[in-house]
Amino acid sequence: MNVSFIIPCLNCEKFIENTVQKLIKKLKKIKNINYELIFIDDGSVDNTGKILKKHISKKIRVLKNIKNLGKSASLIKGIRASKKSKIVIIDCDLPYFSYLESILKNLRNDSFTYINRKSSKSKLKNKKLNLYQISRFFIGRIICYLLSLFFFDNKIGDTQAGLKAFPKPKNFKNIRFISKKFFLDAELMILFYKAKTQMVSIPVNYKIYSNSTIKILSFQNFIYLYELLKIILFYKFTNKNYKFNLMS
Repeated sequence: MNVSFIIPCLNCEKFIENTVQKLIKKLKKIKNINYELIFIDDGSVDNTGKILKKHISKKIRVLKNIKNLGKSASLIKGIRASKKSKIVIIDCDLPYFSYLESILKNLRNDSFTYINRKSSKSKLKNKKLNLYQISRFFIGRIICYLLSLFFFDNKIGDTQAGLKAFPKPKNFKNIRFISKKFFLDAELMILFYKAKTQMVSIPVNYKIYSNSTIKILSFQNFIYLYELLKIILFYKFTNKNYKFNLMS
């Protein structure tokens, strides 16, 4: 199986070395996989880029955004540059890493596979949540609810978890995505679902972390909200549908 791993990065010098080592170690143990790692440094102002450059090889590429463009723009850039027929997108802190093999197993069947924290089989491991964690939890659930209500007939659970996999659309470079900042993974799920792709969810045991680049009281959140509304309006109230031509 030929897989491109797309990993957006922003100011993660404290753990990016460990990320690279963990991925390489894990992938060496998986049989019959031909992979490449594509890291997108999204305008980091720390040593993230310098650390990543040390690992450039035939299997590891590093793309650089001169300024911070957003997670969605970075993912689009990475997927467009990818050379493999299947794609895994994963956050640079490797969330849900223990479920990677389950994700890859379903990817062999050309399904869109995603982590689903809303599954009845999933379990929140935090015993107590502070106000920030509670806010993140409910905001995430509201986003998932809106997208599910408008597009997925309540059949799709979690659109926001940072680990997903799918066959690469052959015409990916020609698709004009609405999302530029934060919601590309949700937009991709809408497109694959409309294309009647098999959608497979993976239940997980998970935590809500108290440290995140996402701040509840931030002007940036209004930009995210505006982008979410644009996606809903575009795919719900226009007749434009993209046809996905999947690579064999």
